[in-house]
Amino acid sequence: MLKETWNTHDTNRRWFSDDYFDLIVWYDTDRRLIGFQLCYDMQGNEHAFTWREGTGTAHHRIDSGESSPLKNMTPVLVPDGAVPYNMLARQFRERAANIDADITALVLRKLSEESGEDGV
Repeated sequence: MLKETWNTHDTNRRWFSDDYFDLIVWYDTDRRLIGFQLCYDMQGNEHAFTWREGTGTAHHRIDSGESSPLKNMTPVLVPDGAVPYNMLARQFRERAANIDADITALVLRKLSEESGEDGV
């Protein structure tokens, strides 16, 4: 179940997490939602679906950069293929009960818009 896990003391960003998702949301100075990044499959093949107002959406695989236990490299976003919209929407609905309704609605709306299907 998603819950707010990291207080940045930054009024323009919030972070929610569970064992499958990380969700970072961004606000403007008027506290209007202007973007989010939904990272998923945190324990497996991690990906990120990002939406920013004015920029639109992007989908990336997260390359952890950890090719050796002797190095600690920075993870990077690598362009990736198809987004599993239906699975993401279903998993997000199940895990988002404890977060703000406006955040949940925005994430589900963007997943639906990008999938081209109503009610994803």
